[in-house]
Amino acid sequence: MLRVLVVGFGDIAGRGIRSILRGPDILVTECGTEAVTAVVAGVRPDVLVLEAGPRGGGALAARLTAGAPGATVVLCSAHRTDLRVYPASGGCFTRPLSERTLIESVRGAG
Repeated sequence: MLRVLVVGFGDIAGRGIRSILRGPDILVTECGTEAVTAVVAGVRPDVLVLEAGPRGGGALAARLTAGAPGATVVLCSAHRTDLRVYPASGGCFTRPLSERTLIESVRGAG
């Protein structure tokens, strides 16, 4: 079972992401950015999908990557047309934002 933590999205965006990632082999949990450190420690997700916001979310992604070794971090936002993926193996790459690339980025971590 692939454990995915969705962080910082509003209600409508969160429902959309849950709908996109729905599947028998994916367990989706959500939390706000203020609780993410505690939730990461408890859930131990394989993938974190973060709301990047207008500033890009790079600082939060770096902190969470360090605090959740072995997890892939995916940054996406309504403010951008791409998503950034920080694989557990290190580095970062960018992909166009779409339903397909979100699913592939999340499933690629499993």
